[in-house]
Parts: sequence; structure tokens; C-alpha cells
Amino acid sequence: MAMTMTETQLKECIKNGEANLYVFYGAEGYLVEQYARLVARETVEEGFDAFNLQRFDGQEVTAAELEDAVEALPLMTDRKCVLVRDLNPCGGDTDRLLTLMEQVPESCVLVFWQMTVQPDSRKNGWKAFLKIAGEKGVAMKFEHKDVNDIAKMLAGGAKRRGCCLEVADARYLTEQVGNDLNLLIHELDKLCALAGEGGEITKQMIDTACPKNLEAKVFDLSKAILYRRQQEAFDLLYQLRVQREEPIAVLGTLSNAFSDLYRGKVATASGVNPEALARAFKSYQKKEWKLKNGARDSARLSTDALRTCLAVLAEADTTLKLRSGDEWVLLEQTVARLAEAVR
Repeated sequence: MAMTMTETQLKECIKNGEANLYVFYGAEGYLVEQYARLVARETVEEGFDAFNLQRFDGQEVTAAELEDAVEALPLMTDRKCVLVRDLNPCGGDTDRLLTLMEQVPESCVLVFWQMTVQPDSRKNGWKAFLKIAGEKGVAMKFEHKDVNDIAKMLAGGAKRRGCCLEVADARYLTEQVGNDLNLLIHELDKLCALAGEGGEITKQMIDTACPKNLEAKVFDLSKAILYRRQQEAFDLLYQLRVQREEPIAVLGTLSNAFSDLYRGKVATASGVNPEALARAFKSYQKKEWKLKNGARDSARLSTDALRTCLAVLAEADTTLKLRSGDEWVLLEQTVARLAEAVR
């Protein structure tokens, strides 16, 4: 089978029982776990989990134990499922493991799902592991989805829970909370409970009920600076301090926010659209909205003013890393200098 396929194709493959070997990995742990669970549900008949579903910790299981589990016949059904979480195939039993993967019997579906242990392409064991998985079954890598795909997923999830969430508001939720699906699903459950059956999840509810990630908090700070709301900027900085955010993380995120503004500004001036610019920067893949916002918000500033802001931030970064003086005082001074630069 192919090393990669669409999620729709993967669902069909699992539903139809087309493969008996799966490897799920990648940055989006929520999907890795969900598809591992889906394989188990589709393979093992309800009520037979105790007999035909075996779970192993990949950090502890031996190749011999896996062989015994995979080769044991299912009870009162055609197939069983063996789930292995976070296996590292580069140990002493690599050859034995690879042989097992090549010879999984039709009576078993073997699933490796990697949550914290991710493939390392520099190591031969991983290369062989993924190669065999792709040839004999399915090897699927799940990357973080872009904000539009996540927004549609959340809107659909709200509908299934009996609530209404507009795609635009779902996109706002993603921008505020982050793109980790585990966290987003948790927040969606909370919002649906607040909205009640048939209720509507609004932007105001999201602001009230959902904690913002650091990026969203600092985005608010950068907007306050940009729009010359100096007191608001200092209030937001104080809140970050009270919430015990790391000063170096705050400064790094603030620098990224002004970098987005600058890149959006020069792209617009050069006649380049944000989507094209995003393709040139790997860090913006599936985050094109940052450059779109940057292009929009930077319209009120000159290119020279933004360059001055970046120079102020670079100087602050150097000083902060040298640990000279109070870190939060340095951040306050930096916000004051940025406010002066955008006037």
C-alpha cells in the first residue's frame, strides 16, 4: 500500500479491513490516537475486547511478547487487534521486529501508534520500520491541520453535539487557544456545555470561557502597541507577569508578531500575496492567516518604523539572554520603546 493517503481513504481502508499493519505518527497526537482507536473498534467485535484486543507499552514490550500476541489466534471471531504505543524500533530486536511486521497473519491487525516517540529518519531502524509499514500496510503521518480545516472540524463537532458554531468563530477559537486538537476538543466540549442543547457558541463566550495561549495574549499586546494604546499595552504586560509567563518566551513571541507585520508589509509593497509568501517560509505553512493579518495591520506603519521596532526587539533579545538586570523591567522598557517607534 501507499505510504500516505487521505483521511477519507484511510477511513475506508480501516472500515473495509484492507490492511493488517498500521503505523500512525506525527505532530497531531489527537489524530494518531483517534485512528488507532478506530482500527481497534472496526477490528474487534463489541464485547470481545478482553479476549481479542491487546495493548502494549512500546517502551517495555519485547519482540518475543509481540510475536506471541500477534500469532495467538482470536477467540470466537476472525481477527484480533494488537495496539503498541510509542515503540522504538532501533533496539536490539530490530531484525526480529521487522520480520514480524512482514509476516503479520490475516487473523491479526497490528497497530503502532507513536505519541511521544517519533520516527528519526537519520536512523536505519526507523527507515526500515516505515518502509515495511508502507509496503505491507499503511504508514500515516499526521501533521497539524491548517486553521481553516480545524475550524470546519470544530463547527462540525459542535453540530454533532447539538450546538451551533460558525466557522468564523471556530477559526477565532483556534487563533486564541492554539492548533492542538486535544486542547481544542476539550474547549469545544466546555463551550457546548455552556451553550446548551440548540444553543449558539459566540465569540464572546470564547473570550469568557477559553484560556488564551501565549501567542494570542502577545498578539493582543502587539495590537495595543500598534494602535498606540500604551496603557493597555502595559496592563497586558502586567497580566503576563502575574500569569507567570517566561519573559524570554514573551519577548520571542512579541518579536514573531512584529516579524509577521514586517513581512506582511514588504510583501504587500512588492505585490506578493500572503499565500505566496507563506510558501517561502516553512514556519508559516498552514498559518497563512498570520501573514494576512500582518499585511492588514501593518498598513498604518511605515517600513522604516517596523525596521526600528525589529531593531529594538533584537537589542532586547541580546540583553535578556545576557541576564543583565530585571527581565520584566527590560520588557517594560522595550514596550515603551516600541510605542515610541510607532508614533
